[in-house]
Amino acid sequence: MNIRNIVLAAAAAAVAVSASALTPEHAAFGKGPAAVLMTKEEIAQWKAVSTDDAAEKFIALFWARRDPTPSTPRNEFHEDFDARVAAADANFTEGKTKGSLTDRGKALILYGQPSKLEHSGANLVAPHTGTTASDVEDEKQGAEMYIWTYEGDATKSIFTAPRTQLRFIDRLGRHEFRIERSLDIGGSQQRAIAAAIKQPNLTEVPTFAAPTAQPAPVPIAQVVPNPPAPTELTTDALKTAVAEFKKSGKSAKPIYATTGEYLTGEGIDFAPVLLYIPQGSAPATGATFFGVVEDASGKNVAAFEEPAKPVATKDDFFLDKSLTLPPGKYRGYFGVSDAGKVSLVAADMELTGLAKDATSSSQLILANNIYPLSAAQAPTDPYAFGGLKVVPKGDRTFRPTDDLWYFVELRNPGIAEGETEPKVQVKLDVEGTDATGKKTKMTAPPSEVAATPVKGVPNHFAIGSAIPLQTFKPGDYTFTVKVIDTVKKSSYSLKETFKVVQ
Repeated sequence: MNIRNIVLAAAAAAVAVSASALTPEHAAFGKGPAAVLMTKEEIAQWKAVSTDDAAEKFIALFWARRDPTPSTPRNEFHEDFDARVAAADANFTEGKTKGSLTDRGKALILYGQPSKLEHSGANLVAPHTGTTASDVEDEKQGAEMYIWTYEGDATKSIFTAPRTQLRFIDRLGRHEFRIERSLDIGGSQQRAIAAAIKQPNLTEVPTFAAPTAQPAPVPIAQVVPNPPAPTELTTDALKTAVAEFKKSGKSAKPIYATTGEYLTGEGIDFAPVLLYIPQGSAPATGATFFGVVEDASGKNVAAFEEPAKPVATKDDFFLDKSLTLPPGKYRGYFGVSDAGKVSLVAADMELTGLAKDATSSSQLILANNIYPLSAAQAPTDPYAFGGLKVVPKGDRTFRPTDDLWYFVELRNPGIAEGETEPKVQVKLDVEGTDATGKKTKMTAPPSEVAATPVKGVPNHFAIGSAIPLQTFKPGDYTFTVKVIDTVKKSSYSLKETFKVVQ
């Protein structure tokens, strides 16, 4: 039996369920990423589900059986599953197939993060319009491939070996990676499914007492208002550094700022700021992250100073913060003060005041690092989308060994009656000039892509994918993404420049 068919057998069985009596929300459970975790018994039980009430009971028990801490209301397994699904949807989407439903996505859900990941053989050619026998047979010569390596005691318990590799190969150049393994994938899948179940004999979902009501606070005679947000820097040296930077534009070290405008699930508008710091400019312990924002008249409207806590992103670092500002045009000056040396960058900000129910899109974000957050995000966390961190590459400089990720948040797109998600197409264009002066243009026709719901922000969806850069020569390029809402028959054309260096 074909190995890929073995891997997908459980999910395929679940999809075969006739769910005509269920609402789309409940029917989607048996066709979604959770299906890969179902035991044979659960697949049979799900087939028999015919009402929404029965579906809700099945789903609740499904997660309860996998809860590692059944004595508490929190289900860490479910939280980890959601994080893996979000990471898969952000990183492994193939055309209109959600990342969590691809072979790589299912492997991530089943086996977790690999110990090591290798990427080789990326060929940036147009997708094949036809398939020949040699295309299928010549899977190892030049085909793009990801190799995931698993090691350790947990690996031995699942794969019966202390070290195992999974290979995902794009045989036909369509960016569709299929698992290729000679070992017992079916057996490892069943062992992973069984290992996830902590309470196999559970038949009822545990209930927990409601939290004890707290007494109403005693009213006080006068409500003390919150102090006004600061609009001035408090350190004279930083004020001087900003004034000098306005005149000269000179910075101690190169740093880069990315700003934007986003909404929380409650409709609160905020402006994230991410300061991208190349490896050679990383601040030392004791450095200060600061910023001051001016309105169109040059009046200060916001300022902050705080200890710099740089976060590693690939070989570089970033600092970030979210600001709350009314609609308008602004200019921000953001920087790092490190051992008496101040690095600064200016960024123009135009905030429109996003409406909660308005249809729109975010700016185009180019990145080489997208990852699931290890802790629950706050509603205004910068560049965090439903538990995923997207790190804009502020210098927009990539190497041929990189994957260039593009990311767009789509807000309140059209959704057809009876559906739960929009139908979106994306058209990609890249043009530029390499270091020798040769002009290059690459175009991909519109194709349907998956739009992943942003957890915690209703009616917001994430769209994105990766472009390997192995065939790109050093040079300057412009990347255009046209996002087409086929239900509302509207579109957004988003552009960003980037550079490829050796």
